[in-house]
Amino acid sequence: MTQARRPSPLQRRVLIVLAALDAKRPGPVATRDIERLLAQGGDAPVYGPNLRASCRRMEAAGWLRTLRAQNLQLAVELTDAGRAQAAPLLVDEQARMLAEQRATAIRVLPLVRIKPVYESDTFGDDRPVELDGRWHMAYRGDYVIRLDGTTCLQLWSSAGQVTRQEGDPLQVAEWLQACHDAGIDIRLQINESTAPEQGTPVLKHAEFPGGQASSTTEIWYQHLLRALRQYDVQGLSATNPEHLKAVKPGRRNKEQPLQERFLALAEAVEGTSDALRSDRYEEDAGPLLTDMLTRFGFTPDQASRLIRFIRWTLMSQEEYDRRELNSLLDELEQRQLYCNREQLTEIVFSPVRKPGESWTERLQWLLMTDGFGFCSPLSREAATRALDILAGYTGREVAEHLATVTVWNHDSAGTQS
Repeated sequence: MTQARRPSPLQRRVLIVLAALDAKRPGPVATRDIERLLAQGGDAPVYGPNLRASCRRMEAAGWLRTLRAQNLQLAVELTDAGRAQAAPLLVDEQARMLAEQRATAIRVLPLVRIKPVYESDTFGDDRPVELDGRWHMAYRGDYVIRLDGTTCLQLWSSAGQVTRQEGDPLQVAEWLQACHDAGIDIRLQINESTAPEQGTPVLKHAEFPGGQASSTTEIWYQHLLRALRQYDVQGLSATNPEHLKAVKPGRRNKEQPLQERFLALAEAVEGTSDALRSDRYEEDAGPLLTDMLTRFGFTPDQASRLIRFIRWTLMSQEEYDRRELNSLLDELEQRQLYCNREQLTEIVFSPVRKPGESWTERLQWLLMTDGFGFCSPLSREAATRALDILAGYTGREVAEHLATVTVWNHDSAGTQS
């Protein structure tokens, strides 16, 4: 037997058991324990002599290392080569077991409403539901079975927009359950529809009293506040009754989307202790915040409006200038043109400056009087782009002067560039 040879069925089973145990607690495993675990697996019986002979062949192949415990009990452990051989076998086995579990899993579709879930007496209000970490707004969810056997979930908004989530039958059933729990109307249908009530007669929908749907609005609201705080945005309250009342649909705002209700609340608390605020700069957190808000159903316009309601930390002119200089020096370093940046930054922003002198004017004067340790492992010709970037801030004359005092790498001729 050689390492290139594929393991036998018994060897595969042993390698899978050892890989699973090694992932939890590396170390030798008694062959008697391997025999017991294989028997529990329900496969064909394994006899001790056969198991030990198989382990000896795997040891010869370099996959196992044989050891003797103090009680002289035989034990084996995986070598690095054995781990490389066993890892994909374990992954395949785990995938096979998961597929078997899903093939026999039973999920009863919640088509019969067990308890009232509507928070208002008006049919067709959008409600938030979280599916696989992403929030959607919908008033109805359809479990769709196509003629080819594929399945999906249709989510309808009160505006008549449809979103389809593709998934296998078990996954779609789990999504349908989430819609049911969120107070969203649900149904089962054959084939996709292009209109909310396509394929069904027009009926007067039943009216339901308030119930669990109010909690889904609170959950959405609390999740949103928690997500905002992850971006250092404070303010508002997850438990303030007045705030929750403003977000929940009522007689006056029931036609408003949930995101619009939140924007109205954020605007109403401006100038109070509950106002949204952040210790970060809008330039840093704003774009990240926009991406996060889309996961909560905000449109780009709504996200932009919400960001304007946040009281951001204002950046002083010097902080802005320092950021610009650091950005310039970062670009030069990316192109392997280095300097004593701490000393240069300190002198550029020294309190001893001419009145009204900009940082770029100060930088021009300094670079004409001192080299500040500029150096590069490249030749001057290879650093042309870095000098062009510098010239954009200081002018070509300063960049050319700096090029003459910079310590460059030697060119192919062995002379200083």
